[in-house]
Amino acid sequence: MLAIGIIGTVALALGVALAASLSRTEQRAAVGAVVLAVLSVVTLVFFWSGTPGILGACAAWCAGLTRGGRPLTGAARVAGIVGAFVAALNIVLTVGGFVMEGAI
Repeated sequence: MLAIGIIGTVALALGVALAASLSRTEQRAAVGAVVLAVLSVVTLVFFWSGTPGILGACAAWCAGLTRGGRPLTGAARVAGIVGAFVAALNIVLTVGGFVMEGAI
């Protein structure tokens, strides 16, 4: 449990720090969305820690797909959509794992 908490906390700090620093201009936000989406896909093997979901949500934030955001176009928008999909997939995998195990 300690490892899950540490990995999740590091992912949250890294994702929010990257998204906040890269979302100042539109060009940097586009790069941030792509980088965070790639990181969220790469970390899918750590779905139990929430890392892909956090990074995917940060990618969607950089791409402007959150409330009040201005959606970007092109690859950044695709990266944001992939990030949002990975965030939703992370929830499904976690809840599905609990259901399959019989814990719920």
